[in-house]
Amino acid sequence: MDLLKILRSKIDILQEGDYILGLQAVLLHIETAYRHLLRGQELEDEAAFTDAIYRTNQAFEGSLKEAYRVLAQKNPEKERPFDIENFLSNNNVFRQRVLDQFTNYRKDWRNPSTHDYTLGFDESEAFLAIVSVTAFACLLLDQITEKVSYMQVKTETDSKQTEIQKRLASVEKGDLLRLTTEILREFSHQQAACNVEGFKRSEAQFYGELEGFFASVAPDIEVVREFSRNNIRIDLIISDKSSRVLIEMKRISSREQVVFGGVKQLKHLMNLTGIKYAILYLFSDTGGELEIQEHSISDIDGKIIILKPQ
Repeated sequence: MDLLKILRSKIDILQEGDYILGLQAVLLHIETAYRHLLRGQELEDEAAFTDAIYRTNQAFEGSLKEAYRVLAQKNPEKERPFDIENFLSNNNVFRQRVLDQFTNYRKDWRNPSTHDYTLGFDESEAFLAIVSVTAFACLLLDQITEKVSYMQVKTETDSKQTEIQKRLASVEKGDLLRLTTEILREFSHQQAACNVEGFKRSEAQFYGELEGFFASVAPDIEVVREFSRNNIRIDLIISDKSSRVLIEMKRISSREQVVFGGVKQLKHLMNLTGIKYAILYLFSDTGGELEIQEHSISDIDGKIIILKPQ
């Protein structure tokens, strides 16, 4: 797996913004750290391995600044790195998997190398630091991409909000499962209307766009992304004042086992959470009209809706 290639691709798919130069600098620091690692290996230069970690530290701090810029919607230029770190780690800004990587890198590499100037690192430590900070940057970029996509689609949908809400008004009040189904159908329809031929959305883009759409057309509905508790992980939970709906997302595939596996997974999650209604949403890059299938879950008096492109 080429982690640098993955990181480059995650930066390339982002639309232009004031965060791009900072993210490109993060990439450059990691590429330079990798070159220091190679130099240390080829020339048996132990100091090069420590140089590599100093570069990964720069990449780490740069990643946090751009995360602060996008996720917190604040300018990082006048903030101390210490204050940015504390804000991001203490205000539920990071998703759990990003927070885990953040904590690991800060504890294992950044803090030791910053606070002990006599410390030297060997080849294995330099390699692990590069892998660790690159993984952190990749996960962080996914969250940044979601946020950027969220803001873009919410702004675009706000201009059509009234007409979309009129179409959704036919749904019986209090029927959250049906309302969520119709919102997903509207979302897919809007995607088709603005689809660019050959454009392939990343999952991070797709999730961000979907959340932005919900925020515009149904602001009273709560959307929880990546719910995780007691070894349970759910893509989305949709809630109103009286009920909840689970949503499992999978990219469209011709393989029937994708549907079978998704339904099986939802049944398991419904039993664990006690939530009686769920949707398996098979999404595509092009959007379009969605076919609806219903499955009754008799043992819990529940229902699963399958949505997939026609």
